[in-house]
Amino acid sequence: MDELFLRTSAEFLREFYTKIDEAVSRLDESQIWARPNAASNSIGNLLLHLAGNVRQHIISGCGGVADVRTRSQEFAATEGLPKAELLARLKQTVDEACDVLANLDPNALLERRVIQNNEVVLLRDIYHVVEHFSYHTGQIVMRSKELTAKGFGWYKHLEGT
Repeated sequence: MDELFLRTSAEFLREFYTKIDEAVSRLDESQIWARPNAASNSIGNLLLHLAGNVRQHIISGCGGVADVRTRSQEFAATEGLPKAELLARLKQTVDEACDVLANLDPNALLERRVIQNNEVVLLRDIYHVVEHFSYHTGQIVMRSKELTAKGFGWYKHLEGT
């Protein structure tokens, strides 16, 4: 069961990244960094945030790599990296995280570690990272649909059911 949890967590991260990649690929650079209002983040902010979160929790928290995240910078950015670089960084982060999950001793899932100044159980933290990634994937996909007035064909096989 532990190995299935780790493998499935990695599969979900890859699946969500693929949807983000497709959604972001439809947009131009100005759309990536546009904020719909002062209370909202741009897609660029969300891409930086996802990479920072996955790196901090899985690559650092589970994998033991030094935590160098500065979370506030992910949200402060109002322009910067082009979408190709943002996507490449997120893909690299997801790939590294999936490697960590593939090599994590399943017995470690019940270990307590300090991540983001909180003591967490790794299993619960990994579950939260996948849920968090899903949440922001939905935001990015929705924003892409709003900006392009185009949907995605991910569930065409279910039409008429």
